[in-house]
Amino acid sequence: MGRRVTGTAETGARQGADSRADAARDRLTRFWNARYGGVLLREFVLLAAMLLLYKYVRYLVRNQTTTAFENASRVLHLERALGLGWEAPLQHLLLPYRGVIVAFNRYYVHVHFIGTIAFLVWAFVRSESGYKRVRSVLVVVTLAAMAIHVLFPLAPPRMMPGFVDTMVLYGPNPYNSATLRGVANQFAAMPSLHVGWALIVAYGVITISKSKYRYAIIAHPVMIVLAVTITANHYWLDGAVAAVLVVWAAVVIGRRTENVPARRQLLTAA
Repeated sequence: MGRRVTGTAETGARQGADSRADAARDRLTRFWNARYGGVLLREFVLLAAMLLLYKYVRYLVRNQTTTAFENASRVLHLERALGLGWEAPLQHLLLPYRGVIVAFNRYYVHVHFIGTIAFLVWAFVRSESGYKRVRSVLVVVTLAAMAIHVLFPLAPPRMMPGFVDTMVLYGPNPYNSATLRGVANQFAAMPSLHVGWALIVAYGVITISKSKYRYAIIAHPVMIVLAVTITANHYWLDGAVAAVLVVWAAVVIGRRTENVPARRQLLTAA
């Protein structure tokens, strides 16, 4: 009788332990699949990994100074041959207006990163599917840009004769920060991620938002193009290449997104 009671107690204890383990697994599964749980955590990890990769790419081109300046001369020569070397004249036209220059300096320094992060948070809250589409475009464009940074290191205009480094002249100058110097790749002018990310933000707002005022976001990439040009951080060609990358990535990701439901229907029918 004692053995039977003991055996029943042991079986009950094992069942209780199994039930608690199952409950723990269920909670973990729910967390992992929750939008504000595992999904959000995975997004943080993905974006953090991309930033770390960007920092690593900086070290790959740190000794490419000569090549970066040679490539800069090639870009300037090409622009002038096409009759489109208007960056320096535009910059010098606005240099006497300190307030205007400082405003563009601040837009270049602060709005690019903070604005993109704010947009990603908004998109994540507003539309999960829209966020995933735009985030995929952002990741593809950024990875493609980093590959080009390695293959084609390019010194920005502010390092070339005939241009003025407006951030040194009037401030703020982010490159005075030891933290930023440890991350930023100053030979990554081609393509311009400032322009690329601004275009992605505009694309995301226009496709996710239903507001009749959503097209006002187009002012953001316009301001970024002016900012990168007036501050002499990019050539117009850098922005043009970034725009091509964004359009290409948006088309590829868009087609892939459209094909997912079709594949699911085929699998269900089979």
